Amino acid sequence: MRLVGIVLSSLLMVGACGGNKTPGEEASKPLAPVEVDEGPEAGLTTEFDEYAAARPVQEMAGILPSDFPSDVPVFSPSSLVDFGSPGTERFVELDTSAPIEGVRATLESQLSSSGWRSSGSGGDVLTFTKAGRQLRVVLQDLSAGTRIRYEY
Repeated sequence: MRLVGIVLSSLLMVGACGGNKTPGEEASKPLAPVEVDEGPEAGLTTEFDEYAAARPVQEMAGILPSDFPSDVPVFSPSSLVDFGSPGTERFVELDTSAPIEGVRATLESQLSSSGWRSSGSGGDVLTFTKAGRQLRVVLQDLSAGTRIRYEY
């Protein structure tokens, strides 16, 4: 009796899977194209909605650590991706969609305007000093923008 149940189950599975078709054989005729009109929401707008408001421009996504120096300008728009203190220095990493050349020029200008003096830069590492403090800014070219690492 048990053998009969197994055989019947096997036959049902083979029949349901279309076991008699060869690979590449069409299962059915091609479907005819159908014209589709625009949906019922196509004409909706927020033009007269009294509660609709434009989304404010976001300069930075994330919250900087409380000990991040207030006199260090942060590139915007950017998003906080990491922060910590692996050794004696603390760091903050941000991502932006801006290309590395523009980020470098903007940061050099902003930091100079904030009283930071360039004490050398080697490629994608910018070093600044101010009142006995040192700031390193490491830039990394990402395929979709730039990663900015502030080491303070």
